[in-house]
Amino acid sequence: MRCASASLLLLFAAWVSPAQTPVANPENALRERARLSPESFPANRALAEYYVQRHDLPAAIPWLEKAWRADPSNYDNGYDLALACLQTGKTARSREVIAALLQKKDRAELHNLLGDVEEAEAHVPEAAAQYELAARMDPTEKNLFDLGSDLLLHGGFEPALKVFVFGAGRYPGSARLRVGLGIAHYSLGQYDEAVETLCQAVDLNPKDTQALAFLGKMYDVSPRYADEVTDRLSRFARLYPDNAAANYYYAMSLRKRTQAGGPAGSQAQAEALLLRAVKLDPEMADAHFELGLLYEDEKQEAKAIHEYEIATRLRADLQKAHYHLGRLYQKSGQEALARKEFQAFEALKTRR
Repeated sequence: MRCASASLLLLFAAWVSPAQTPVANPENALRERARLSPESFPANRALAEYYVQRHDLPAAIPWLEKAWRADPSNYDNGYDLALACLQTGKTARSREVIAALLQKKDRAELHNLLGDVEEAEAHVPEAAAQYELAARMDPTEKNLFDLGSDLLLHGGFEPALKVFVFGAGRYPGSARLRVGLGIAHYSLGQYDEAVETLCQAVDLNPKDTQALAFLGKMYDVSPRYADEVTDRLSRFARLYPDNAAANYYYAMSLRKRTQAGGPAGSQAQAEALLLRAVKLDPEMADAHFELGLLYEDEKQEAKAIHEYEIATRLRADLQKAHYHLGRLYQKSGQEALARKEFQAFEALKTRR
């Protein structure tokens, strides 16, 4: 939010008037100030900011509304009111405030925010039009990213690619624009370009867990860049050893290399990483399933059954886990259990 926070104002007041008794409860003091001056813009705005800083938007909105009534010409308060209404599902009110602000000044960020409102109301063409208008008026990193993302989400892969190519060229240091560019390439079946771009995104911001998550999901789509992907996933796993996803994706990359004739030790390392992933996040069904596959490859069928059972319990819709579990039940002579798993597999297959 643009105005100084209430807590900052209180700190400043204490600094310039050190002899005064400190305020024990800022909220009570601000509420009392607003009660004594109900028509005061500063009093209502300060209390609204207090709640905004604490991420309590339902509590902030009434005071933002009072501040808006006290001074509807204050752009920052109006923008904050529109944003808070959007984030709490009050899209109609958000739209009203944005319309009033646009009558005073036509700004790109208002069109971007109106795009969010249209998107929240599932008005897809209208949202795209607002995002595009914002990006044309002011091609900031955010406006370009929002436009490209909206196009991607609604199947406009080629125009999204153009937006992200332009954005990445304009903002070469932006990791998130590179992520968007990578997803656009992937959506168009340009897998080498997708992985190369996501590797660049990771290099720009190695701490960006989202970039790594996308890269991890693409670990096997581009043989040309397989080693580069593994290298970055390895770095991330070392950087964040307590991140379950980091361990999982690095393990998946190592598993792929092992299956392609990689180093013999990769299988043991992958197992250790997967075990660490499920220890860090016991609800990670995909990691349990991959452990099942690993144990099945090693003929440790009891362990494989155990992991598949966990995977299907955590995610009943994990079709492939039901199939593998059914096969192992059948192999071990547990025909009733095998039939149950094959039935679940067929039902899921029919549903798709």
